[in-house]
Amino acid sequence: MTDRILVATDGSPTGARAVACAALLSAKLERGLSIIHVQLHGRPSTELTRLAETEHLLDHLHRQESFSARAHAESLGAFYAATQSEIERVLVIAAIGDEILARAATLAEAAGAQDIRSHNAAGDYADEILELAEAEEVAMLVVGRRGLGRLREIMLGSVTQKILHATDRTVVVVH
Repeated sequence: MTDRILVATDGSPTGARAVACAALLSAKLERGLSIIHVQLHGRPSTELTRLAETEHLLDHLHRQESFSARAHAESLGAFYAATQSEIERVLVIAAIGDEILARAATLAEAAGAQDIRSHNAAGDYADEILELAEAEEVAMLVVGRRGLGRLREIMLGSVTQKILHATDRTVVVVH
């Protein structure tokens, strides 16, 4: 195992707290930091819209030339609905993921994190996080207790539970 730390973020406030925690650990322990975002394919449009509005991600999409034709859209739902093909929808989700990662890397850098690497993945959330942890041989994973999921009454999110049960690495769960 290496001394790297891996943090997962979905762009939610809990994800941002996980990034902040991991960045602080990276700085204090002098370990490299890898940040992963697993693209939000298949998420209900209401969750994507809430995330986009909270984090002003629609502004980011409006500034991109490839999406300028939809600059009049007032919400992510309208923006997404204006896309004409599945390929365009994939590009919108990827652009959101790139922006989430860029913001996370900026936050981590400001906190003093070292050797920052960003990974934009697509697939099952927990599986992608665990696969990157294995590939980079990280010593520690930092994840949020809950992300964008709608069931707030459950103690831990399903992704967090799966990670806790599937790895022998140190896992820090951030509230």
